[in-house]
Amino acid sequence: MDRTTTITAGLDGAPRLVFVFPGQGAQWVGMGRGLLESVPVFAAALEECAAAVEAELGWSPRRRLESDEPLTAVSEIQPTLWAFQVALAAVWLDWGVEPDLIIGHSMGEIAAATAAGALPVRDAAAVVCRRGVLLQELGAAGAMWAVGLGEKEAEEAIGEHADLVCAGVLNSDRFTVLSGDPEAIARIVEPLRERGVFCRRVAVGYASHGPQVEPIRDGLREALAGVRAQAPAIPLHSTVWDRPVAGPELDGGYWMENVRRPVRFAAAVRSVLSGGGPALFVEISPHPLLVSAVGDAIEAAGAAAGTVASLVRRQPEAETLLAALGAVYAAGRTPDWARVRAAGRRVPLPAQPWQRRRFWVDLGVSRPGR
Repeated sequence: MDRTTTITAGLDGAPRLVFVFPGQGAQWVGMGRGLLESVPVFAAALEECAAAVEAELGWSPRRRLESDEPLTAVSEIQPTLWAFQVALAAVWLDWGVEPDLIIGHSMGEIAAATAAGALPVRDAAAVVCRRGVLLQELGAAGAMWAVGLGEKEAEEAIGEHADLVCAGVLNSDRFTVLSGDPEAIARIVEPLRERGVFCRRVAVGYASHGPQVEPIRDGLREALAGVRAQAPAIPLHSTVWDRPVAGPELDGGYWMENVRRPVRFAAAVRSVLSGGGPALFVEISPHPLLVSAVGDAIEAAGAAAGTVASLVRRQPEAETLLAALGAVYAAGRTPDWARVRAAGRRVPLPAQPWQRRRFWVDLGVSRPGR
């Protein structure tokens, strides 16, 4: 449980519930297989998404989940993760655990918008598939480095390289991801390492949230011209604009800004924590990527809040997800137990045979010395 959950002791009463959808990086070989076998709602939702992807690209994410070949190309990783996240969110919603707010991080915003009801499945599939193909064709453009700095410190470190490098992902006051020209980032990182600042290159094929993705703008505008969004059924906070969205603005143009502009995830979490009352963040992902960033924000704010990861890499999926559900219940949100139990199956209790042995105390026998 300690690997999936961190609940602060200060949660008093039912907390506001926030679903967070991370971006690329949580994928692992074997993910989803346990849920496909044991949770019909997950299987049905994933099949719907898989059909939409297959209509776009000619292959099924479900088949990729069943394969032992790792996901490596962005044009495969992102559609598969999108389908997985949408299906996982469907399970939580089916269990009667409905969030008060949804936040998406980078490509995770596509799944977030789908789960919130702002993007129909077919439109969302068009976004994740067509954009993924264009990013794949872009090739190895730029680099990304995670550094142990807040936004202001990162901007100061970038300094004179601001025309080539930007703070592309703002996860917390402790961690930022730099995006841009590889040589320029190397010059930025070298003195940071000498100072003992955490620096690690992010394993990606292209540098998102920076100028290196600009070449796909015209092609993406044309590819997504027919995408239409609507008002979300569940409130949705944009990490592109750092504000709640009405829905219709999540058209084709938005999804270029989603991959080009900085991810303002830290600011979105701070806005939740400043809203008053306890809060609980549930990460919708095959492996937690954002729990630590949310934890940083909780610690900095001294807020009564906590985090729950839905799943953990290479841990039994059904059991891990039920443990996460238990953590949400313990924090003060009550699921629809009838729906939860519907996913199980009845089994007969084992028979208890009589052993026919006597255990009566014979009170007629006196003890020695009495």
